[in-house]
Amino acid sequence: MVFKKKFAHFKFILITILVAFTVVVCGALLVQLSSQNLPVQSTTKSPSNLVSPQPNSSSPVPSASVAPTNSTVGSANLDLAQQGSVFSQTTYGHFPYKQADPKRMIIVASYATEEYQRFESVDPEAGKALMKMIYAARDEGVWIILVSGFRTIKQQQKLFQEQIKRRGSPEAAAKVSAPSGYSEHHTGFAVDLADGQFPKQDITYQFENTAAYRWLTRRAKEFGFEMSFSPNNAQGVSFEPWHWRYVGSPDSAAIFANARNLR
Repeated sequence: MVFKKKFAHFKFILITILVAFTVVVCGALLVQLSSQNLPVQSTTKSPSNLVSPQPNSSSPVPSASVAPTNSTVGSANLDLAQQGSVFSQTTYGHFPYKQADPKRMIIVASYATEEYQRFESVDPEAGKALMKMIYAARDEGVWIILVSGFRTIKQQQKLFQEQIKRRGSPEAAAKVSAPSGYSEHHTGFAVDLADGQFPKQDITYQFENTAAYRWLTRRAKEFGFEMSFSPNNAQGVSFEPWHWRYVGSPDSAAIFANARNLR
């Protein structure tokens, strides 16, 4: 009987030791496994917490303009207010102008029809003034239409090359067309205008004899516009009765400061 009691007591102690040992071993394993899983848990995020990289708003945006290649042009990255005072040298009588950002331009008119139709755009500030001027003339029975507005350097180069073929030399071509990089149309503040009553006189010297031209000479300055190349102008460029530029704001006036100082 005593032996059975001792055996039972020994059995109880043995089971207790085995249970304790098992608990200790399992605990150690759990701690080790937890420590190994910590890095995985710290780097894993739900999709809702992930943030895609965003472009830095302060990063410079590449300009859409193309700098003239002629060495007399100087820097093509000057601010608008600086261009008028710094750009002083000319080529064939034309001052250099930086090409404005085409994305800034707004479409204000459609010219020609069918396969020849094109949409003309200008700087927003010049566009508002141009529309006011056109409607003011319309109220007086005069029909002014926009033939050409903003023009890229690439487009100007094509036009200038065509003039060279027609007239035989760059010097002769420059009398009626600016070399690429030297056109006021690059700024978005210059326009070629015509009389809607006489479409066959668009961009010809006959425009001088139209009601639209006479109205412009009287009223255009009220809306901030002036003729760029008047008769016998100091730049030596041929008279262009159709070509007008907007100078009704500090920025636009600064761009054309050199040309205006020659008047």
